[in-house]
Amino acid sequence: MDVSLILSGILFVGLILKIAGFLVRDELLLRVMVAGGLACDAAFYGLRPEPILQSTLSNLGLVAINVALILLIISERTTWRMSAEDRSLFTHFGTLTPGQFRRLRPMMVRQTEGAGAELTWEGQPVENLMLVFSDRILIAKDGAEFPIAGPAFVGEIALLTGNPSSASVTLPDGGTVVRLPITQFKRRMARTPALSNAMVALFGHELARKVADSVPMDRAAQTRHVNGAVPKPALRRVE
Repeated sequence: MDVSLILSGILFVGLILKIAGFLVRDELLLRVMVAGGLACDAAFYGLRPEPILQSTLSNLGLVAINVALILLIISERTTWRMSAEDRSLFTHFGTLTPGQFRRLRPMMVRQTEGAGAELTWEGQPVENLMLVFSDRILIAKDGAEFPIAGPAFVGEIALLTGNPSSASVTLPDGGTVVRLPITQFKRRMARTPALSNAMVALFGHELARKVADSVPMDRAAQTRHVNGAVPKPALRRVE
């Protein structure tokens, strides 16, 4: 077979790979296709009867850069470098990527707290965002107390608003607390919008769960009735 025809085929395949790569949305697939296209270009210049060394080396250099980026993307998306303890902790940060969690992990300090430990005080500044592992977390606000089940975040409202704690939080039975310094954490979020958006989404889910756990439906219905609200009639299903 004519060598020039083979080389033209290699160059054409490389062109198709690069065009296809720039048409896909997924960055990993883009990098893989572009790296394949650049490898075809390197083969085209290196296998010619009169090889063009500069073009071959430059394309191989670009292939190496894309391979490094591919490995970085894989690391960002997978937990393969995490310890078993970190993988277990990561499950509580469901909106973060593994890479985002890895960058936060050095900031986290895990401590064991005894029975009756006080985590926040109503009206006082909050220094840490806390992930609390305990069967019972007691929240006191405006003289009223209610428990929620752990694990749960504590201090997320103070983190988002910068205000003092809206409630006092204690651990009647003790537990394990993972702390992240709020000041340092906010600086990291300000530098990384994707991390900030992921944490806001995480806290939204957390607040919804706390409301659902702390305000049973029958108590909520009684509150609406006392306040004069008339509950809407339930919709009837038409068979």
